[in-house]
Amino acid sequence: MMTGEGMEILYKGDAMGRIIFSYRIVYDMGFAPCIDNDIFTLACCKGGQIRNGKNIITGLRYHVGQHYYKNPGDEIYLFGIYKNGMLYYARITDVITMNEYFSTRGKSVYGGRTDQIYDAEAGMLKRNDSLPHIHPKGSVQNEQDRNGHYVLVSREFTYFGKNAPAIDAEILRMLPKNREVKRYTDSCSEHEIIHSYAMGLIGSFQGVIGVPHDSIYD
Repeated sequence: MMTGEGMEILYKGDAMGRIIFSYRIVYDMGFAPCIDNDIFTLACCKGGQIRNGKNIITGLRYHVGQHYYKNPGDEIYLFGIYKNGMLYYARITDVITMNEYFSTRGKSVYGGRTDQIYDAEAGMLKRNDSLPHIHPKGSVQNEQDRNGHYVLVSREFTYFGKNAPAIDAEILRMLPKNREVKRYTDSCSEHEIIHSYAMGLIGSFQGVIGVPHDSIYD
């Protein structure tokens, strides 16, 4: 089953298996995802939308986080596409709340990462605008980030950066074309094809093997 971002995602309850989420990345700067210290985190962007002043909880981080906690036996993979190249393939090894990640303890555990641009104060997330950062500022962007609720963590990933290999045309036809997120469960005919293709490209999870396409502090 494939699901576009903004559509309801149904969960399988106690079923155990593998699921792949795939999406296109507009900017590759080592921020979303962040790849500091050979740890992969997705803490900002892909959170949700605001329509007519209302929060719409549609983002990748929220749905992956929900699936992680509702289906603890499942393996969850992210397939990141940048300009028709495979930017990264990651197995999610942990999911934590944004409040936990941006807390003082979280910053101590994860080492003060580039994407830790919020401060958790009394259960609220406040943007630290003193940090020099390209991530858009403003209440709308902050709310969209917060709508994600979760931070996705991986210690088993390969990030290619500028070395991203071009994706074969046959595989590319199965993947997202625009801003949507697609979901592939193990009951989907394309699931094993995509997973085998990605693992064939990386061989094994090697962490960071290339630099981002652009600098975050230009």
